[in-house]
Amino acid sequence: MSIRQRFLLTFISLVFFGVMAISTFTILFVRDHLLRSSRDNLDQQAQYLATLLAQTDTSDFQRVMSDFTRYSNYRVELLDAQFIPVRQAGATADSATATFSGVAPLAGPPSDERQYVRITASESEIRSTLRRVRYIIYAGIFFTLLVTAGVSWILADRLTLPIRELAGAARRITHGEQELLPAAERQDEIGDLSRDVAAMAQRLQDDIADLQRLNQAQEDFIAALSHEVRNPIFSARGYLEMALGDSALTGTGELDREAMLDLLRKAERNLLRIHTLFADMLMLVRLEFGQEPVELGPVSLAPVVAELEETFMPLALERGLKLVLADGNLAVVGQQELLKVTLSNLLSNALRHTEKGEVRLTVEVADGELVQLTVRDTGVGISEEHLERIFEKFYRIDKARSRDEGGTGLGLALVKQCMQSLGSTIEVTSELGVGTEFRFRLPKA
Repeated sequence: MSIRQRFLLTFISLVFFGVMAISTFTILFVRDHLLRSSRDNLDQQAQYLATLLAQTDTSDFQRVMSDFTRYSNYRVELLDAQFIPVRQAGATADSATATFSGVAPLAGPPSDERQYVRITASESEIRSTLRRVRYIIYAGIFFTLLVTAGVSWILADRLTLPIRELAGAARRITHGEQELLPAAERQDEIGDLSRDVAAMAQRLQDDIADLQRLNQAQEDFIAALSHEVRNPIFSARGYLEMALGDSALTGTGELDREAMLDLLRKAERNLLRIHTLFADMLMLVRLEFGQEPVELGPVSLAPVVAELEETFMPLALERGLKLVLADGNLAVVGQQELLKVTLSNLLSNALRHTEKGEVRLTVEVADGELVQLTVRDTGVGISEEHLERIFEKFYRIDKARSRDEGGTGLGLALVKQCMQSLGSTIEVTSELGVGTEFRFRLPKA
């Protein structure tokens, strides 16, 4: 089905259902209004007649009721206290005919002999009026649909003609023809569509170029990963071969046993480095591609800081550094595991690159609704040329030293991705010979 036919059918359907809904509502409204008005009128007429009879001698009741019936064409009844007719005027209604009535008491105090006036009318006249209204509405619907069909066909043809031309030109371009798209000088939706198609074609070329760059970056990443993995694997294999070979077990003395244990420890460190590398890489990939949706919620900093202190305090003491961690008596909106990974990598880097002095984690409220976490060290610092690249994967300032100390080259890249997942950014300032400061902000919980 073409777009022109769909447009036509859709427009006619909308008009049809809209008119039917309005017509149905109108008919129901008119019916209810007529019935309600008629009942109210009968109540008023009954009240008027009851007042008139109350001022008339009893002997003249029949005459007054007959005169009222002759002029109103209603059936009038005078009822006793048990609502049994004692007088009546007007034609008797057929029992099968629907009627409605109005009742009013004659003036006077309530008593067992109090009389009532009841005026009864047939609904046939109102029903007849409703039928005439319904026929008029249905005739209007039929005429409206005919006019709508004709107008819709003309509009559909005129409105879809530029789209059909654009589609034909796009098909010819797809088949390699040098086809010009319809002129984009039009200041309407068609002109917007033409400009969007041209922009899409240009964007497609840009996407192809980006894809090529992405493929190159992927190849570089795989090459860097292979290089990072190859060295610890070869080192671990070499240490294990030496530990299992005759060179470490030539005698039975304590020295030979210590040499073997030293080789096994070195192999273990290299295997642990591989494990850490792959763990960081898998987490980085999951965060980058959204494989694990991050659910944000309130996170208390106290248990996070306590765990960090337990993990890094022995390392700080081993290196002769002072490690100062904030008490963490605040809560932020985030995710505990990502927050822990971020702070662990920042503290690990700070301790690795600080030879003397201290490493400090501070937590403070900033701007009222934000909590700023800062990791500051008194290390060697980072030069300006390296600051722009330290968050790249596998980028190292001092490659040899980083590998020797167990760095994977993914720590700061993982920190940056964690911050993006938490809706924040990581900032860094550094001065050579003075130290480095990393900071980020999260909403206060």
